[in-house]
Amino acid sequence: MNLYPIKIQFFLSYAALGSIAPLMALLLKEAKDFSPRQIAITLSVSSIGMLFTPALMTYLADKSIDSRKILRFIFSITAGSLIAVYYLTDPFHITLSWTVYSVAFIPTLPLLDGYFFNHNEKLKERGEKGIEYQKIRIWGSIGFIAPSSILFFTLSGEKGIANSLWCAVTFCILSLLATYLMQNPASSQKVTLEKPTTEAFRVLLSPRLIPFCIGIFFSYTAANCYYPYLSVFFKESIGIQNNHITAITSIGVAIEIIYLLNLTKLKKWLGFRGVMTVGLTSMAIRLSILATFPSLKTALIIQLFHGLEILSMFVLPIMYLDQVSGAGFRNSIQGAFTILITVPSRLLGFVIAGEIARVYGAKEVIYAGSFLSAFGMLIILIFLKTDNNTEGTN
Repeated sequence: MNLYPIKIQFFLSYAALGSIAPLMALLLKEAKDFSPRQIAITLSVSSIGMLFTPALMTYLADKSIDSRKILRFIFSITAGSLIAVYYLTDPFHITLSWTVYSVAFIPTLPLLDGYFFNHNEKLKERGEKGIEYQKIRIWGSIGFIAPSSILFFTLSGEKGIANSLWCAVTFCILSLLATYLMQNPASSQKVTLEKPTTEAFRVLLSPRLIPFCIGIFFSYTAANCYYPYLSVFFKESIGIQNNHITAITSIGVAIEIIYLLNLTKLKKWLGFRGVMTVGLTSMAIRLSILATFPSLKTALIIQLFHGLEILSMFVLPIMYLDQVSGAGFRNSIQGAFTILITVPSRLLGFVIAGEIARVYGAKEVIYAGSFLSAFGMLIILIFLKTDNNTEGTN
């Protein structure tokens, strides 16, 4: 398997995300003059629409529709909707375009994960050595950092924060072009389930996975609560300028790469549940420290532990889903997880953050994220049961 095309696609897709994700609430606040409630409504409404596209796109991929064609459609719609957001001024139209962007882009990462896992399984069937997911996912982290070097200049001085939208559009177009480098999607086995999405939901809602799903739901809600408002907190409570915000968050992502490279060792030492627990605990602690001691030094120090949060929320869960999935629904289980956990947690997290920010402020939003992540951690620590294969002790 030629890994360069999938590495390039992970890099570019995450770069498109990294262009605006660290600045979401601040972008709507400054560029579009949105109030905290308007921000919450826009982000929440966009989440409702996401309930359908992940399952549809991953279902089509499992039914042998070319993933590359699906990705091309996604990147075309995403780029167009972001351009619309840049030029529009009416709040309703902005919300509508932001919703189109969110609905279109959300299946991208599950599709890429499913594409990789299918190819990886094909390698194993041929008797070749499989590739560890984190060695591909690391290119997503590198891609997430890439826009910060561009935004450092395009957002400096009096330049508008809306320029970040053009950065995202550029990476969307490059992502579209990169799909022509990708190999034909592989089916891990000659098995086609009649209802792959139904089978995926059956696995996710099984007694074995319910504690995992509940725990990760609260953790995702925590992330969706605090992360969009982190840029607002950095600027209003600490005084960090727009172009420096992306630079600071990129430091955490850069350190995240070290954690990714050492994930196998961490799993060997702590086990799957141990890494999940440590990661979510570090998330709760670092958010509490940041809210209690808001300063540039604190903002920099907490980046040291950002990687543990990413491992516990966006790397290990994806690997676990592939492990519990079966032939014929590797794509669909990623999409079903997005519908069951990712989208509702976005909706709830955005609503909680918006209302807390409206009544109190960004500082209290950070505290809320800390509490929710601690709650999710306790559920996983106490109730999640795993086998030796999952724990990595085999």
